[in-house]
Amino acid sequence: MKYGCNHHTAKQHHKADTLRRTILISAVLFLAFACAFALTGCGEKEPVAADPSKSVAGVEYYHYDTADFYKSCDQLEKLAAKGDADKAIKKYDELYADIEELDTLYSVIYVMYSTDVTNDYYTKEQLYSAEEYQKCGDRLCEVCKGITEGPCAEAFRKHVGDAAFEEFVDYDVLTKRQKELIKEENALVDEYYDVIDASEKITYSYNDEDWTFDMITGKEGQELSVSDYDDYVDVYDGLLEKINAKAGPIYLKLVDIRTEFAKEAGYDNYADYADAEEYNRDYTEADVERLHKDVKKIAKAYFDNYYSSGELNSYIPEMTEKKLLDNLLKYSELVDDMAGDSAQQMVSEKLITMGDGAGRQEGAFTTYIRKAGCPFISMSLSGEQDFVTLSHEFGHFVEYNNEQQQNILTDKDNIDLAEIASNGLQGLMTCFYDDIFKGQADSAKKITVGSLLENVIDGCIEDEFQRAVYKDPDMDLDDLNKLYADTYAQYNTWAADDPGYAWVFISHNFESPMYYISYTVSALAALQIWNQSNTNFGKAVKTWEKFIAHGTYNQTYLDIVGKCGLVKFTEKGAVKKICKPALDATSNELDFDFDHDFKN
Repeated sequence: MKYGCNHHTAKQHHKADTLRRTILISAVLFLAFACAFALTGCGEKEPVAADPSKSVAGVEYYHYDTADFYKSCDQLEKLAAKGDADKAIKKYDELYADIEELDTLYSVIYVMYSTDVTNDYYTKEQLYSAEEYQKCGDRLCEVCKGITEGPCAEAFRKHVGDAAFEEFVDYDVLTKRQKELIKEENALVDEYYDVIDASEKITYSYNDEDWTFDMITGKEGQELSVSDYDDYVDVYDGLLEKINAKAGPIYLKLVDIRTEFAKEAGYDNYADYADAEEYNRDYTEADVERLHKDVKKIAKAYFDNYYSSGELNSYIPEMTEKKLLDNLLKYSELVDDMAGDSAQQMVSEKLITMGDGAGRQEGAFTTYIRKAGCPFISMSLSGEQDFVTLSHEFGHFVEYNNEQQQNILTDKDNIDLAEIASNGLQGLMTCFYDDIFKGQADSAKKITVGSLLENVIDGCIEDEFQRAVYKDPDMDLDDLNKLYADTYAQYNTWAADDPGYAWVFISHNFESPMYYISYTVSALAALQIWNQSNTNFGKAVKTWEKFIAHGTYNQTYLDIVGKCGLVKFTEKGAVKKICKPALDATSNELDFDFDHDFKN
């Protein structure tokens, strides 16, 4: 069981920008997920995103003093020891409501923080809220574990149900040291975001001019790459190296903290702990290793075609915020009633914040505001990928909106499954691209389907890197950079000379370790939904709906994939079968011998 209170209702689905360079061109590949909403019709107001500076989904944030919560836990402990079941259950319900309040406040303050990571109050309060939520959840679970061993056990079982009761029986109480480690981890993650935010001011001198990262990835960089590619690479790598030198040591500390935490919990390394306790995965490490091997073959085909067939010139036309929102509402209604109703709700209740301000956190995420009983989206705008990321995050919104929220203390949320709802909707939306992107539909489809293939590939790259790090946590920064460069080059031979600095821009390495394989396995399911949609859109929608109907709580990935009628990645030849249609769709110049390469 997971140590501490499950944060499943405050989870954030997001990806940071991933920066990568090849010998052809250095590019920023945006991997963030986002969502938006719209109003249409004559005479109606333009869609307006929420302003979370005051409230989120109508809920105002306040500093929750937990002193009374701990006193109430002590009272519950005494009532249960006396055998006063009625009063004990009443006190438990009061404390459970307090945990729901803490969960809500954490989600609210994190949304606020995401809109301005430079705001000292938001920074301080989101750290406080996260720590107290964890500590209070642990304390209540500790008391509940004691109740399962005392005179109120049977009455308590009847009240909370067999599943929750057994989870309380098996609950592992956080040690004092584990609580300290959680606090240290949260502080380091915040320090990481400070470094990334400050990286905008880092400069590299070239021709007596100070270059910033915005310059090298913008128009100036494009011009330099054409006029003198070698100098372009020097500036790009020089900036990356400086940022890597600042963020890398933070990661080394996080690796030490997580390794110690996992060993306190009885695991050999953090990767094993995360698979079992954080993500509730039903596939083995051996399954993942085989997946890495097969995806490397897919990656070879993808990158060879991507860079040799001119796909770097493909693009998705940018949209205004209004156009993004209008399109989301219009086409979600054509998917099914669930999506259409959810879009309408987002419009009327303003359940999204979006923007591109200097202090806004990169990427996007969906969280659940429990007290309001609704999901909420926080999104940064980035340009041409906005509609792709919009479609993705809206899938999370629909899923949250159509599943029953479970016991906040005991039920486990499966992220591998949660990402299918989002990736799946991303694929379904391509069926409307002829209308959405008139004249550019083919290019937009290639990029969107290509982004799902990139999820498959990137998920394996980051997972293989992280597993190696946590199995050998004594590596220094030079070792980490070399490991990342070597790992990346195995998937993308076009990047054989990559210095391995860019991994520090992937926030999951710092904030959500061992998450990334979820993008791979969910995309493998979503690609099957996309492929179905090309021949039978109705069937594809029903498959997508099945995943949402099964939900993500207390479920496992392989089991639900099978129940929804899709191929499991653990089956022989599955990766080849799933990915080839997408590879065909993303390039007209596919030159890849599947049968030969998948035998080797």
